[in-house]
Parts: sequence; structure tokens; C-alpha cells
Amino acid sequence: MSITRNEKSANEVELVLQLPISDYEPKLKSELQKYRQKANMKGFRKGKVPVSVIKKMYGRGILADLINEMLQKELSGYITDEKLDILGQPLPSESQETYDFEINNLVDFEFRFDVGLAPAFEVAGIEGESYEQLKVEVTDEMIDDELEATQKRAGNMENQESDFEESDGITFNAKELEGDALKNKGFETSFKVLIQDIQDEDLRKQVLESKIGDTVRFDIFDLEKDKTDEYVRKYLLQLDEEEMDREVGREFEATIEQVDRLIPAELNEEFYNKAFGEGEVTSEEEARAKIKEHIENMYKGQSEALLYRSFQERLLELNTPSLPDEFLKRWLKSGQETLNDEDLDKQYPDFEKGLLWSLIERKVGEKFEVEVGVEDVRQAMRDQLKQYMGGYAVEDSMLDGYVDRMMQNQEQVEKVFQEKRSDKIFEALKEAVTIEEKFLPLDEFEARLQEARAASQPEASAEEE
Repeated sequence: MSITRNEKSANEVELVLQLPISDYEPKLKSELQKYRQKANMKGFRKGKVPVSVIKKMYGRGILADLINEMLQKELSGYITDEKLDILGQPLPSESQETYDFEINNLVDFEFRFDVGLAPAFEVAGIEGESYEQLKVEVTDEMIDDELEATQKRAGNMENQESDFEESDGITFNAKELEGDALKNKGFETSFKVLIQDIQDEDLRKQVLESKIGDTVRFDIFDLEKDKTDEYVRKYLLQLDEEEMDREVGREFEATIEQVDRLIPAELNEEFYNKAFGEGEVTSEEEARAKIKEHIENMYKGQSEALLYRSFQERLLELNTPSLPDEFLKRWLKSGQETLNDEDLDKQYPDFEKGLLWSLIERKVGEKFEVEVGVEDVRQAMRDQLKQYMGGYAVEDSMLDGYVDRMMQNQEQVEKVFQEKRSDKIFEALKEAVTIEEKFLPLDEFEARLQEARAASQPEASAEEE
């Protein structure tokens, strides 16, 4: 079989494969004999079916399969030997002749395939380039709030008799009213709310000036801010699912049964050890430094994501190699029979952008000799499992067993491989360029994140809009 290469454009070639009868006829006769030996047909002993009968019944299919197998082997071998960097898969040329594969009238075959080629280019936007990395500006106020919250988490609840505060939690024993009096056999319930969540200002002031054992009256359905009837029935009246439609009056008289106040932990050795680990922090200054580091790490991943997006935008802007667009559109349609031209035109820009970025990433990986080995994939899987397990201690043997099972899933291995490769390419880019840090207030940083997320979403179609 001979193969001729015709240049159609800078990034597309036509491969013409000539397959004369003399190349495939011996193999065809051999296949027919193999089929004859296995054939079990009524009226003939096994292995004695005449070749003419085999040809008549199965010849066309046998010939088509043989030719297809030879084509795939030769085409794949040529692409490998010639080191063609192809995009998609070879497609039959639009000028390709149609064959009937008539086994009793063998002909010399000629097959034409269009092949899309990846563009050759050197990646611009790396050497001598600087990129801005956005980070959260951690303020004293943010540290104050987090330190206070940490003290509260490590604090203790204390009962209060009087002199209540808005942040206190109050437990009411409430009974249903009928007019100004307690309802005979009326509904009774006990529940806890935060004083600061009481909606009526006068009622809230009355509660703050009360003491344990005092009574107050209120509309239980309007007691707390922004609570639905369903919420009140479930959490304040504590009705079961089957009782949710029970008729209950709105007005209740409630006795103040208990008031709890969260007393934050003091800034001392016991608190530091409990909050930050044994011996990690010994002073308020060190505690604040730890909290600052913690807040910075909370937003590190998002900061890195924004930097990665900056790399993408700049490198896509500076590197615009031409692609075999018409070939790629044909290839996309060949894999999706329901894809019409209108939908293809809408989808192609996103596909083109994704393909260009994958080519740029590959070039960067080659430039910095990025390699991902089996152990890299295994370690990435270990890290994923540890994250899923929420930091719980797991024996290495058990973890390795999970990883071994994950490694049996080729699709999962490929996914982790690509993720790890992207991570390494990202790290290589960070090392190669100049990174200028820019600190933003938290609200501005989050606004930039929202902008980035919105920009990454495909544009809505006119129908959706």
C-alpha cells in the first residue's frame, strides 16, 4: 500500500492511500478460508462449505472489514512514522469515491483522508513578563472578629438571672392564650431564641429589663425576624409532620425559664493550646499572626485561580496560531449526528479557545520539561482521599488499597493525570514569570472572583435570554 501526502493548507493535509488488488487479495483468500473452516451451515459438514457460498453470504462484509483493518493500520503507522501532530481524527475526504466491496469484482482501491495538523509556534508571554496576583488584604478588624469568634467557640455558657444582653439565649415556657386569659387545655411549648432575634422592639426591651421567672406576652408567629409559619410550627411549636396543620392560636404568655450567655475564653495558655495546638501559640501577638496566616490560606486557592485565569487570558491573547477550522468543524459534526450548523457555529468559539489553551499548555509543558509519573498520580489520589476523609487518620495500608482500586479506573487515572499536569505547568509558569502581588479589601476581592466566574460561563443563547 502506498501513501501520498498532498498539502491542502498550512494545517491540513490529504493522505491518499493506494491499495492494489495484489496487496489485499492474498489476505482476503486467507480470511475466506478461516471463515470457511469455522462456518457451520445446514446442508454442509463443518469446514466443507464451498468458498462460493461463503462469498455470496458474507463476502462483502469480510472484504470491508479486511480493507478497514488494513487502512487503519497503514494510516496509524504513517502518522506515527512521519510524526504528524494531528488534531481530532482523520476524516474521509469529501471527494472520496464510494465502494460497494463487491467480492466477485475486485478493484484497486484509493482512499483519501483529510488530516488536521496542530500549528507550530513558540509560546509568547513568558520570558520577561510580569503578572498581577490578587490577594486579600487581611485587616486588624478581620483578625479581631476571628479571634473573638475563636474565643467564643472555646468559651462556656453561663446562666443569667437578670441584666440580660441582646446576645443571650432565652428559653421560654409558653402557653396559648384565649383573649387575655390562658386557654383551657391550650397549647404549651418550650423553646429557645436569641434575644437579638426578637422582632418587636418594645418586647425585646421588656425582655432585657426582666429577670428569671417573669412573664411576657407575644404573637408567636411574629416573635422572630424573617421566620415563616412553617418554621414556627416546626421549631417553636415543635409540631410533628402529621400535626403541621393543627389549629393553634397566635397569642402566647411565656415565662422566662432560663437565660444563657456565652462567656468567651480568656486569652491564656489553656485557650492558646486548645485553639491553636499544644505549644503552637504563647501570646496574643502570636495568636493574631496565626489567624492572619489562616485567613490568607483560606483565600489562597481563589487567589491562585485568579492568577491561573490571568495566565490563560494573556497567553491566549498573545498566542493566536491558526487552526484548520473547517476541518475541525467537520470532525465535530462527524461525532455528533444531531449537531446542526447553527449550533456548531455557537459552540465552536468555546471549543476553539479550549483547544488553543490545551496546545499552549502542552508547549509550556514541553518547554519546562514537565513530567507526571505514576507516583505523582498516586500521590494526588492519596491527597484527594485524605481531603474526602476530612483529615481523619487512616492507616497507610488502607489508603494504598483505596488508591490501588482507583488506579484500575483508566478514566479516573487520566483525569488525575491531566489535573496534576496542569498543576505542574502552572507552577512552572509561576517560576518563569514575575509575580506582582496586589492586596484588595475582601469585598473587592470577592467582586473580582464573581467577575471571573461570570466571564467563564458560556454565553446564554438568545432563546435563554
